Amino acid sequence: MRRSFVIDSCLAGFLAVQLLATLPVTLMMSGPAKAGRPALVLVPPWGADPGRIIAAAGGREIGLVVAPLARLAVLERPEDAVAGGAWAVLDATALASICGF
Repeated sequence: MRRSFVIDSCLAGFLAVQLLATLPVTLMMSGPAKAGRPALVLVPPWGADPGRIIAAAGGREIGLVVAPLARLAVLERPEDAVAGGAWAVLDATALASICGF
């Protein structure tokens, strides 16, 4: 076994552990979304179009990256997004603080 493979495997494992440790903490720190504030909208990949869910809740998407399971948005009626098919709508402030914004 090559030394570089072992080092790369250790680094990949460390990254996976960091991700698995940080994501639940972030979700626990996030409370329910507030109207007019950035929110993390978690959507099922097989459900309705996330853009339609966000638009139906009186919101608009923000951010440059489109993820398959989550979108950042500013919503006027966060509870309508959950009623429209989103798994959860969380306050994005905790996520921004962990990312350094």
